[in-house]
Amino acid sequence: MLQEPTVYPTVVEFVENYFTIVYRRQVTDLNDTVWCPEWYKHAEAFARLDALWRAWEHYRLNSETGMGVWLLDHAAPHMAILTDQEGPFRYCSVRSGHQYTLTPLPVTLPPAGYRSESGETAGSPCFYSSVSEFVAEYFSIVYQRQVFDRSDAVWCPEWWRHQEATLRLESAWRAWEHFRLDSATGMSVWLLDHADPHLNRLIDQRGPFRYCSVRKGHEEKLQPLPMDDYREVFQSTPDLAREPHNEELEYPKALDFFEQYFAPMYRRQVYGLNDTVWCPRWWMHAEAYVRVDSLWRSWEYYRKTGSAGMSTWLLDFVDPNMRELLDRRGPFKYCSVTKGHSDQLSPLPVKTPNFDLSFLTE
Repeated sequence: MLQEPTVYPTVVEFVENYFTIVYRRQVTDLNDTVWCPEWYKHAEAFARLDALWRAWEHYRLNSETGMGVWLLDHAAPHMAILTDQEGPFRYCSVRSGHQYTLTPLPVTLPPAGYRSESGETAGSPCFYSSVSEFVAEYFSIVYQRQVFDRSDAVWCPEWWRHQEATLRLESAWRAWEHFRLDSATGMSVWLLDHADPHLNRLIDQRGPFRYCSVRKGHEEKLQPLPMDDYREVFQSTPDLAREPHNEELEYPKALDFFEQYFAPMYRRQVYGLNDTVWCPRWWMHAEAYVRVDSLWRSWEYYRKTGSAGMSTWLLDFVDPNMRELLDRRGPFKYCSVTKGHSDQLSPLPVKTPNFDLSFLTE
């Protein structure tokens, strides 16, 4: 429960008597921002504005930086999503009112016997018994997007057939179970720092649902990231870095982690001409090796932390590192799955300075 007393007893009174008065925007005419006067009919809008109200009641008690943090770290990003033309108010307008065009993300339940995760979070029983239940009864209802027709968002009703989607949604579920215990800023943090970025990765046309669609269903076209055999090359080569300070490793080496876990989980279209590149001998690129090694080490750490651990690993480590590796301007610029590895890239050219730089460290 929120700390008493609160200025506004409900989120409805907060929105009507404070938020919409302070946060004024041009939403009446046709422009690049949208708004629905009946915002409470949108599960996502209700969740975001309820989170904003709770965060406001919390930060108002800090007379120094509270409102600054609330405005910049909570209100601004939530409103950017709510007023976005691709967001929850996509078919609504001030003139025409609320529209019931958007529906929950379509999901099909996994078959009987499907792996179902359950457990406790922060010492408390989970509200939802499994990730499947969480997605069907909460996540898909809160997040309603246009994924039926050809658009800039894709979705697979059988999300559980994708290892990456399962990992992301399970991570979002466990993070939700953790942050729901914080009645002040918990839901705002969960939406902005976990749910939003995970959803954006999932519905991206270049993501794990690339060849799937709501109308045609699941497509098993994406393959694990290809990797040439490294055993002969690394047979007598020591590791580039020390092992993690952890005696109970799931995978003994970074190469084993990539081959057995990461490549089958993180599938992307890297064959032929497209928007991503990949080198089957990624381990011959110093940068790629360091990045994958860091992914392995951070995974070994976060897999044991529970709560928001896996979500943090995916968003703060996997996504930025893989964005650099798959970028056509990155370390694999002249490589391809078809043609193989290329050594055309050289180290960044440097010259030894001809003057003393010690003053920079004094």
